[in-house]
Amino acid sequence: MRISTNQIFMRGLHNMLAQQVETLKLQQQLSSQKKLQSPSDDPISAAKIDLMKQRINGTDRLQQNREAALGALSFEESTLSNIINVIQRVREIQVQAGNSSLSEADRKALGEEAKSLLGQLQGLANTQDSNGYYLFSGGKTATQAITRDINGQFIYNGDETQRFQAISSGLDVAVNDNGSDLFMRILNGNGYFTVGPTAIPNTGSAAVNSGSVVDVAAYVPDDYTMQFVLNSQNELVVMVTGLSSGSVLPTTGNPDDAPLYQEGTTVTFNGIQVTVTGMPAVGDAFTIKPSENESIFSTVDRMVTNLNRSFLTTTDKAVVETENNQLLDQLDAALDNILAYQAQVGARLNQLDVADQVNGDLIQTSQETLSSLEDVNLPEVAVKLELQRIYLEAAQQSFARIQGLTIFNYLN
Repeated sequence: MRISTNQIFMRGLHNMLAQQVETLKLQQQLSSQKKLQSPSDDPISAAKIDLMKQRINGTDRLQQNREAALGALSFEESTLSNIINVIQRVREIQVQAGNSSLSEADRKALGEEAKSLLGQLQGLANTQDSNGYYLFSGGKTATQAITRDINGQFIYNGDETQRFQAISSGLDVAVNDNGSDLFMRILNGNGYFTVGPTAIPNTGSAAVNSGSVVDVAAYVPDDYTMQFVLNSQNELVVMVTGLSSGSVLPTTGNPDDAPLYQEGTTVTFNGIQVTVTGMPAVGDAFTIKPSENESIFSTVDRMVTNLNRSFLTTTDKAVVETENNQLLDQLDAALDNILAYQAQVGARLNQLDVADQVNGDLIQTSQETLSSLEDVNLPEVAVKLELQRIYLEAAQQSFARIQGLTIFNYLN
């Protein structure tokens, strides 16, 4: 087969140009330190590189979210710790208030401290973050969480929104808790019912503890009145009637069927048990009503009021003691509620630690994969480039000889 001079020329040119392209490619790789200079170099690898970059960027954003969540939750945890410290001090004062040997002056001094602590508590509930947002206002972060109206009632002005932050693939974490759940929804009394005086003040020295539900299955919530009356034998007895239940103790409603009152009597009915101390006067009565939500602020405010009550007569002291028993249970309930939320915040912070590890591992793995896809091995490329330069030089020399060939070379 005959090969024309033109074919020889074109083959030489093609070989030289191919070597130039390969040399340029290696030079670009060495300069950029990247395998691909454009997606067209290797579309499949280019697609994988884009995927890895998207994964890294997405995980970086999740890490930024995690850092923001860490700041928010750490601040909340610190604020809740301060609130817990205040409530614990309030509780200590309430325990002191149960000392019957305290003078009125002593009690008023405790009342002043409790009043100051109430102000601190409200201030902490209205804590703002570094951006000026109210920490416990739910989604209404520009609105002060707790205010007091002209009637002295404590009002929650936020909403119940709980905000979530995506911190890792498929994992969102709550970054706030609203003040309604934290401060306003504390069941008063013992959590089942509350004991208090009737509208008509008692004149005896009887006080009632906070009571308990000893049989949940038998418990019947109702507005009960426990009254001390005389039977036909002129003996003091205890009677209980319910607004809906009617006569409960005794069920006949007859004082002669009612149990006799004795100092320290425990009264049991409909799953409820309360203990009465002191000596009630005939006609004295107490209400036993289902517990309702009460804010921690209202509870401490009641405590201040109770510390400033008259404390001179046995009747005065009985009123104070009955209220003391209620307040201590309510403070314990409020403290338990805040502690439970603090534990939740701690659990979320643990989630952030796990997310940090997961995100870090994912970023590292993705970066390693990305590097294997796009980064060149510099020593290897340098060796290849040196060899390629030799190939290119040989191709150029070969092409130069081809250019110089004519029929006369063969004739000679």
